[in-house]
Amino acid sequence: MKNKEAIIERQKEFIQEIKNKVSDFINSIDKSEIETILLSGSLSRGDFFPRIKDGGDIDGMVDLIVMRKKGSSIKAEDVFGPDQEPPIPFHCVKVNNLWYEILFTDFIDADTFTSYDEPKKFSVLESQILYDANGSYKNELEKIKEFAREDFKNSLNNSLGYIHYLLSDYKKDRWYRRGAFIQLHENLNTAIRAGIRALYYLNGFYSPAEDRAIYYSHSLQKLPEKYEELIVQVCNQKTDSEEDYFRREKIFMDNIVGFIENKSSAS
Repeated sequence: MKNKEAIIERQKEFIQEIKNKVSDFINSIDKSEIETILLSGSLSRGDFFPRIKDGGDIDGMVDLIVMRKKGSSIKAEDVFGPDQEPPIPFHCVKVNNLWYEILFTDFIDADTFTSYDEPKKFSVLESQILYDANGSYKNELEKIKEFAREDFKNSLNNSLGYIHYLLSDYKKDRWYRRGAFIQLHENLNTAIRAGIRALYYLNGFYSPAEDRAIYYSHSLQKLPEKYEELIVQVCNQKTDSEEDYFRREKIFMDNIVGFIENKSSAS
């Protein structure tokens, strides 16, 4: 698997070129009613890895979070022109062979941040500030991070509680007596996803969307020994096998949940 660090190193020069284009684009727009612009997504993380089409078009999108000033009623169309990809739930425009996917929103303060779902919180906190003329967002970001630190602790405890609930003897016995090993495996899969989220909280991050959570978890600093091997072992499954269920559960509980509980109790 191509890990995040390898891609960051490989794409470093290309990403800097794209960031320069983004800076030129941001400098070209009217920001009189814009408070803050953030660069989010894979370009912010440094692992932007698009396919380059014939003619130089980049088959990938740059993620921006654009905040209007408080009290402003300006719309994305007023700043960026018409949405060129209406089916996508963001405002999308193409400039100089580069696509932009823009979340156009009111100013994100700490209260607004707390109402977001987790992938959106992840997106905000992974972002880099491109424009913040009055320092409003930079100041608000300290309050957001303060909330997040407490939220990580609560989310970690909730995730561990949910894992133990799903894999409790009471829960397992219900399906074991019925011979429903497919359901046992699925409950374990749900617990594994909760364990992945718990690793993010342990490391001081929100979890991204599920379609990328395992992949990015390999880049976390605090991980069990031989984490990549462990993930392969717990994800490989024979869904109708009793023996394989207990194999997977033991690896998960001993090596991943045990690691999280030891690290969280020590901190």
